[in-house]
Amino acid sequence: MLLLGLDTATAVTTVALMRSVTHAAPEVLGERSHLDPRGHGEVLPVQIDEVLRAAGAVPADLDAIAVGRGPGAFTGLRVGLATAQAMGQALRIPVYGASTLDVVAYGTGRDEPFAVATDARRREFFWATYSRFDARSSPPTVGSPTAAHDALSGMTVICPPGMPMIDGLVAAEGGHPTGSSLGRLVLSRLERGQPLDAPTPLYLRRPDATPASGHKSVLA
Repeated sequence: MLLLGLDTATAVTTVALMRSVTHAAPEVLGERSHLDPRGHGEVLPVQIDEVLRAAGAVPADLDAIAVGRGPGAFTGLRVGLATAQAMGQALRIPVYGASTLDVVAYGTGRDEPFAVATDARRREFFWATYSRFDARSSPPTVGSPTAAHDALSGMTVICPPGMPMIDGLVAAEGGHPTGSSLGRLVLSRLERGQPLDAPTPLYLRRPDATPASGHKSVLA
C-alpha cells in the first residue's frame, strides 16, 4: 500500500509518503514539514508534489490518504481536510482520519502514561491523556490553564516547542505532529482491524469568526 499522510491542524504543515508491506514496518519514502501558522495553503501542495517526486511516484499511484483531523485552528485544519477529501474523490481511494493529538502521542513511542497538549489560542489548551503511545485514556478536550492543570497534574505533558506552558506541570517538548507518525498510526490501525476515524474536523469549540447579528441598510 502506498499511503500519503498529511496534517495541517497545528502551526506545522507536514506530509509523508509511506509504503506498507504486510507484517513489515512501513517505509518512509519522503517527508516534509514546515513551521508557519499562516502558510498551510501555500505550503501543502508543494510538499505533496515534493514527496511524490522524491519517490518517483504520481498521485494515481496512491492507494490511500491519511489526514489529521485536529483539534486545531479552524482555517489551517480545513486546508488539510479539504485537500485530502478532494484528492480521495478525484483518485477514488479511501481517506482515513486521525486525531492530531493521537498522532503526536504515537510519535513519542512512550509506554508509560502521559498527556499531549497543544495551544488552542484564546488562552486555552487542547489536550488528551494516554496510557501508552497507542492508547488514549481520555477524549480530546479544550479548556483554560486551570482546567488543564487540574486534569493533567502529576503527568508528563508532551507539548510543542515554544508553547506557553501551564504552571505546575512537567513539560517535555516534542509535540509537533509528523506525516510519518500519522501514516504509521493509520497503517497500524488498518493492519490490526481497528476502527478508523472519518476525515472530518474534530471541533471542540466554535470558530473565532461568527456571522453578523444583523444587516445594515445600504441607504443609512
